[in-house]
Amino acid sequence: MKAMRNVMVLMILVLSIIAGGSAYAQLFDDDVGVLKFNVEVNDVLLDATDAKELEKTDELDVLVVFKLNKSVDDVQIVAELTGYDKNDRQKVRDETDKFDVSANIVHDERLTLELPVRFQQGEYSLKIRVETPKDSFTFLFPVVINAQEHDLEIRDIVLSPENEVKAGRSLLTSVRIKNRGEQREEDVKVKVSIPALGVTASDFIDELDEEDCNDSDCDDSTTSEEIFLRIPDCAEPGEYTVNVGVEFDDGDDEVTESTKIAVLEGDTCPSDAAPAKGEPAKGKTQITIGPESQDIAAGSSGNYPVSITNGGTSSKTYTISADASWAASAVSPDNVVVVGPDETKAVFVSLTPNKGVSGSQAFSVRVKGSGDAVLKEVPLKANVVAASSTLGKVKKAIEVGVVVLVVLLVILALIIAFNKLRGDEGSEEKGDQGYY
Repeated sequence: MKAMRNVMVLMILVLSIIAGGSAYAQLFDDDVGVLKFNVEVNDVLLDATDAKELEKTDELDVLVVFKLNKSVDDVQIVAELTGYDKNDRQKVRDETDKFDVSANIVHDERLTLELPVRFQQGEYSLKIRVETPKDSFTFLFPVVINAQEHDLEIRDIVLSPENEVKAGRSLLTSVRIKNRGEQREEDVKVKVSIPALGVTASDFIDELDEEDCNDSDCDDSTTSEEIFLRIPDCAEPGEYTVNVGVEFDDGDDEVTESTKIAVLEGDTCPSDAAPAKGEPAKGKTQITIGPESQDIAAGSSGNYPVSITNGGTSSKTYTISADASWAASAVSPDNVVVVGPDETKAVFVSLTPNKGVSGSQAFSVRVKGSGDAVLKEVPLKANVVAASSTLGKVKKAIEVGVVVLVVLLVILALIIAFNKLRGDEGSEEKGDQGYY
């Protein structure tokens, strides 16, 4: 009987494959019942015998539609792309959470297979595994994954100098590019820019062969010539974003990447005159943030003043923000401030501790100039104390203030009385002189 049952199962499976290709009807056991399902990848219905073509994308969207004739708990579906030569280091795999299946109800589960950037086109198998508490059933679908006709990848961005450059000096950029498409590319445009500084430069690559070309002299990777960018003489010191764009396919497609460069204060920025002691240099921004630490009562707010002086000859825009995960932060009157030439403006960073926070807490206040340039970032502290403790300190401060005020009033009264006395003496002397 058991042998006859296995033969019947095999016959049902074969007939279902012949009849429906991707539609399976297999008798697993008495606990699972009949499983029927279809598998789609990027809206392409797969077949168990004939390989289906798929276009290489960043990820494959796998849809599994199925139905059981009995309810089963804790079902899990696993999808994996086999045949990838780097599968031992980076598996192309995804799985669903465990879920319950109701009898005779169509279910659909989605899985996502992220393809590595260096994924090669070719023939693969999509393995779908259905796991239950008692059994595991695996099905293979042959697929052919083809590259896109036009597809370039920015492999690397090399800066010289690498990490930081002085204002007024040059920044050289080389871009490493690989062709991941099926077509050879010509007249590839490489553009490098620092938007916050208003500088940009471009270069062209004559041609780039298709991926995995077979000729002995072909090359699907290349590095651009060094692209020259001159940092403005009076660029504000800070960190800037360097954008790289590569246009191809007659300018219809573009890929972009970005990196960072630190701009240091240069020595070529002209100034009208040497600044007085304690004054900011001409063209420079002076930022003062403080105090370094203060007490904040639980349930109330603490304020940290930020003073910005623009020593330049034109108005500048600054953005102020606070990074404090333990508190709600706000900047008043506004987090964006426009400061005129030779003008100073102040804002206040307000922190309100979250409920349950106490003790010493660290945070930082950041001031940005044009674009993404970080002009100054200062680490600060706050000591969150109980409200009663703070009220006691406030009361003591008020008492001290009252005493000081009384002392000042007494001193002021004495000064007024002394001056009046001197004035009376002077009047008497003048009166005597007039009499004689």
